[in-house]
Amino acid sequence: MTGLVHYHHPDDEHYSLAYVTLDRDEINPDDGKIKTYQLEETVHVLYTNSGASGTVDDITENFEAILDEMDESDRLVTMRILQTFEGVLEAMELEEGEKLEIYKQIDVGRIPTALEHVDWSRPVVEVAGQLLSSLILAHSLPNANHRTSIAFAEWYLESAESSFSLPKLATESYDWQEWVDPYIVDSKRLLTVRRNTTPFRMLSEWGCEIVLRKGEIEIELSEYDLEMPQSEALSTYATHHTELCTGLIIESVTRAGASHLRFEDGLDEQGFLEYLEISE
Repeated sequence: MTGLVHYHHPDDEHYSLAYVTLDRDEINPDDGKIKTYQLEETVHVLYTNSGASGTVDDITENFEAILDEMDESDRLVTMRILQTFEGVLEAMELEEGEKLEIYKQIDVGRIPTALEHVDWSRPVVEVAGQLLSSLILAHSLPNANHRTSIAFAEWYLESAESSFSLPKLATESYDWQEWVDPYIVDSKRLLTVRRNTTPFRMLSEWGCEIVLRKGEIEIELSEYDLEMPQSEALSTYATHHTELCTGLIIESVTRAGASHLRFEDGLDEQGFLEYLEISE
């Protein structure tokens, strides 16, 4: 039987894996939920949650105060991403037919940092791929992190090619999702491994073969290097993630008939900020 451990608690997906041990006495049930797995060893897993609950409408964080403290360019980027996030949420709620529950707070202050990790001298598709990856890695938005990041990367592609447009993320036809979803699934795998190399290495040593995320996303531990230190893992898997996101952008422009963007230079950071300022 395959050794499987849930990344999110099977009875409450708001709780995620935080600590693994062979010694049950090391963990306190008051800290979260505990689940025991019979692998090659008896493994105890502590699951904790972020403390966020309700819907996005329930978030009481004072965005205005945070925005007021930002400089003009950071505020512009943050406002555009929040607008994109709002539009994506509306589309997702139409799909689901109900308000989406949140699992984490919106970390508004982290949003502008995504642009700090972009090499604006690269071709259009590489800049867009770096933007996409950086926004996802910042993980500042609940529920719609990937969709919002893809939609914002589309803004950069549009700044280079005004007629460029991706199919909408929420439509009655799911053809687009069929080829995009594998990228999103692989992205979620990389993000999860990137943050958890140490507990995953221990689980692997104790007989776990697969970590199962919500959405039935399987992470086969043997496919990843879990031996590197956490600091190295953060850097290495961030690079892998950028490569994955750039691949998504390249396939997107190719399918949209704009493969020439693979070889063209796009706007630099200042030019993109000016584009965002005049765009609706």
